[in-house]
Amino acid sequence: MLTHPLAPKLKELKLSGMLNTLNARVELAQSQQLSPLEFLALLLEDEIDRRHQHVLERREREAGFERPKRLSQFDFAALPTLDRAFVLRQASCEFIARQENWLLYGPTGVGKAQPSQCPFGLPGFPGKHRRSWARSSSSARIR
Repeated sequence: MLTHPLAPKLKELKLSGMLNTLNARVELAQSQQLSPLEFLALLLEDEIDRRHQHVLERREREAGFERPKRLSQFDFAALPTLDRAFVLRQASCEFIARQENWLLYGPTGVGKAQPSQCPFGLPGFPGKHRRSWARSSSSARIR
């Protein structure tokens, strides 16, 4: 339990990222003799990281992904015919700036769901864009 005198103030300001790491950061600041500005920068970084993580988790829920993945978790060995270079190019998310979509289709069991659920782990994926994923239960022919 946090006993630091700042804890109630951080709670009131809804700065739980700082609150959760405060004691560890105080110890680090003392052991490494950090300046007040360096200490504050660490706390702010913790808060920003927590908020980004919260947004990521919320957007994953909103998108309806069955099992969200990160590109770092992607098993390219499981899909040897998949063009790894193409996937990594798509990870730059330049297709968004060009206002293009990414549609994966193919027979059952070839692994389409794996890359389609990776967008949240893409380093270039802008946070302001919404992503969605859906499984098609009916077959349709696209011309």
